[in-house]
Order: sequence, then structure tokens, then C-alpha cells
Amino acid sequence: MNLEHLQTLGNIVEHGSLSAAARAMRVSQPAVTKQLQRLETELGVALLVRGPKRQAVLTPAGERVMTFARDTMAAFAGMKQELAVLTTMSGGVLSVAASTIPGEYLMPGLLAAFRQEYPAIKVEMTVTDSSDVVERLLADEVDVGVVGTAVQRAGLRLDHLVGDEVVLVVPAEHEFAGRQLVTVEELGGQRIMQREAGSGTRRSVESALAVAGYGDAAWNEVLVLGSSQAILQAVQQGLGVGFVSARAAADAVAAGRVAVMGIAGVDLSRTLYLAYLPRRIGDPLLARFIEFARARYGDEEMAKRAKNEPLASAHTGP
Repeated sequence: MNLEHLQTLGNIVEHGSLSAAARAMRVSQPAVTKQLQRLETELGVALLVRGPKRQAVLTPAGERVMTFARDTMAAFAGMKQELAVLTTMSGGVLSVAASTIPGEYLMPGLLAAFRQEYPAIKVEMTVTDSSDVVERLLADEVDVGVVGTAVQRAGLRLDHLVGDEVVLVVPAEHEFAGRQLVTVEELGGQRIMQREAGSGTRRSVESALAVAGYGDAAWNEVLVLGSSQAILQAVQQGLGVGFVSARAAADAVAAGRVAVMGIAGVDLSRTLYLAYLPRRIGDPLLARFIEFARARYGDEEMAKRAKNEPLASAHTGP
């Protein structure tokens, strides 16, 4: 089947008549008529009702063919766009900024898979806190970011990438170990270690507490540390308890070095976001990476939901 003939049918329907379609296509009306006749001959059906006013009225068969034509032309345009992206991605640099959790636990695998498909692309990644990721994006210092909190800034777009969960981490021998939940009040007597103020993990905890009505909870904060691994190490050394992503805690939990739990009445689930500037989405490299990331982690979450598995599974206890 000739795609040009399908496009001609679409032009006839769009413009209302063969003569109007011919003018829009800048060809003669007999040329349009001939293409329509060839399409009808190939399919063996009449596509338009012929009338004295020469208006484009589709037959029932024509309606069906027109639906096929729209789908086919849309798919063809999409393929051309993908091929155009491939031809422009023979080289280039993709700069990424990620907050700690996605930077350490999501992006290495994602970027490795992306470079496997596009080996000529050089990727540079900076791991920092969520606030700094956003500032770098707004300053056009990086192409795309991944953050652990919904930072609202003018000109910034956040797309859901993947789910996550923040957990309370305690030493393996701690009095809380083996429990699934502790209360906010019980934390009042603990030495609390937290991430820095710009951290997505800290913002997520503070936001969840506020939503649950504990925005004024007063804790004994003994340390502010710049990474989840630093908090995990400090917890293992018995310096206190702290909040980290379940993804970060998973290996230490599996090894029996720490225990994790949730906070009663507080929803510590969160979203990790893909962050970018919509005004730059015309960059083929950026657009392809965003599409690639969405597809990879969208498939991952759909598979987990199909199995009815939690997005983060570091919880232990009865």
C-alpha cells in the first residue's frame, strides 16, 4: 500500500473535497482523483460517496480505511522522529545531576544501559543533594536531574520515575530491632542522625511528619551527615538512629548489621523524580534519555505491581 495514497485520502477528508485537497497539496485535481482511484482499486471498495457537490463524504469502508490511515501515518511520523534522533546521536555529552539515592542506586544501571544502546554518547554524572540538583538544572549546568523530593520551581518539570520508601535504621542489637513500627513519641528519647537540609530524604521525612500532624516533633538531633552511607555507618557504630532510603539500607539489613522499620501513622513512601526544563526538550539527546528512563523504570514498577511486591523491601521483623 502506498503511504502517499493514504495521505491523499487524509487531505481530502481534512479539506472537505478533492479540489480543496488538490490546492492544499499544490497538485492538480486529476492527480488527486487518480491517487484516490488507485487506492480504491487496490482495496476493492469505494471510499467516498460521489455527489454533485464533490464533497468528501466517507463510505463505511472509507471510515475504516481513514482510521487505518491516521494510525499508519502517526506511526510513520513517530518512526521518522526516532530515526532522526538516532542519526543525531552519533556523539555528544549528556550531563546528569542526581541526589544521593538515585545517584548511587538507580542511575549507574540506567546510564550503563543507555550507553550500551548509544555507545558514542559520553555521560557525566554529579551526585549531590536535591536542592543542588535543581539549582544546576535552572542554571543550565546539567541536562537532566533525578531528585528524591518534589521541589517546586518555576520552569522546572518533575516526572514520576520510580517509587521509594524512607525507613528508620537502628543498630541490629537496638531495643527497636525486630519491630515493624515505632511511634513518633518513642523517638523522643533517641539520638537522631539526619541528612543535611537540602537532602530529599530529609525533606521527605519532614513532609511526611507534617502531613501526619507531627510537624513540631522535637527530637535529640546529634549528627547531620551528608550521605545515606554515612548515616548507615554511624548507626552500625551505635551512635544513634537515622532515616535513609530502604534501597540504601537493603545490603546492611541482609547482612544483619542493622534493622529497619516504619513510623506508626506516618507514610514514608515517596517518589523519585526525573527533573528537567521543558524548554530544552527539543534537544534530541535529552528527549531520548527521558524516554529511555521512563520506559526502563515504568516497566520495572509495572512488573512489581503485577507480582504485588513492595517497591522497597528492606523491612524486617515479624
